[in-house]
Amino acid sequence: MVRYLDLPTRTRGVTVEDDNGFFNIYINSKLSVEMQKEALEHELRHIQRNDFATDVSLLAAELS
Repeated sequence: MVRYLDLPTRTRGVTVEDDNGFFNIYINSKLSVEMQKEALEHELRHIQRNDFATDVSLLAAELS
């Protein structure tokens, strides 16, 4: 599920896996439409790469 919320300015998007294994993507509604699209694509790449099943830190994942 994708939700658009007022997030802190520096946060473009966040993905959270719930207890049932579903992913919830939160995109900053303060961003332009183009930046929202880029943020969504970025978050989807995390899911496609299965980043949530690794022990890689959030910082290391963001730098990749």
